[in-house]
Amino acid sequence: MTRADSLLVEELCELQIASGWSDGVVTELAAISRCVEFPAGAIIFSQEVENRDLFLLSAGRVGLDMYIPARGAMRILTLCRGELLAWSALIGGGRMTATATALEPVRAIAIDGGRLLDLCDRRHDIGYPVMQRVAWALSHRLVATRLQLLDLFAQTTPHLLQLPAGGR
Repeated sequence: MTRADSLLVEELCELQIASGWSDGVVTELAAISRCVEFPAGAIIFSQEVENRDLFLLSAGRVGLDMYIPARGAMRILTLCRGELLAWSALIGGGRMTATATALEPVRAIAIDGGRLLDLCDRRHDIGYPVMQRVAWALSHRLVATRLQLLDLFAQTTPHLLQLPAGGR
């Protein structure tokens, strides 16, 4: 194993998402991964553009913005160390639903989504723990989205939320 590979394994092991993974799982993931860095202000990927990498953030913050017609770009989420970015790379192709921008210098582990899917298909002993953590991350993302919606509705004037007379 090269020094770069060893550092990648070490960096993977330090992330919450990889806690509890066996050395074998981490080593296999490191073999299809690379470290990437983005300066503050860099676009990591753009909405509507295909992205093939899944990112595990190891330093910095990333803003996710969606372009909404008649409203422009709106920040929907901010991600930080230990979080998963571009999970849709795991479901095979597809265009990004948001634009990811480095809000400060970002360091991440980029995992080739196609190679990861192939690895998970071939090696269920790796695929199961990986997909289990991805599901966990997505469930937390869903909760954050629900909380944002509650906050959005809380800011809406009460008469807009009331049902019409006689309606249920």
